[in-house]
Amino acid sequence: MIGMIQRYHTIIKPETNGWYVGWVEEIPGAISQGRSLDECRSNLRDALQLMLETHRDEARLGLSAQCIEECLEIDVVEPNPLQWQANA
Repeated sequence: MIGMIQRYHTIIKPETNGWYVGWVEEIPGAISQGRSLDECRSNLRDALQLMLETHRDEARLGLSAQCIEECLEIDVVEPNPLQWQANA
């Protein structure tokens, strides 16, 4: 299997109880938490990887000889953090 690096955008919110909650903007349901910022990032990375592997495995269950497998590329505009702060 060929490996590739993909980039996802995360939001991590510090909670009043000292924990951090994070989610991946592009992948609904990719949410995690941690007692520290680093732990939250690590847990979020693990959650994202597990979700992607699971979705890929489920998608491949229906593969047949007629299926066409290929990569799809799109251009995505990077979010502007300053714009978020202006809207808050």
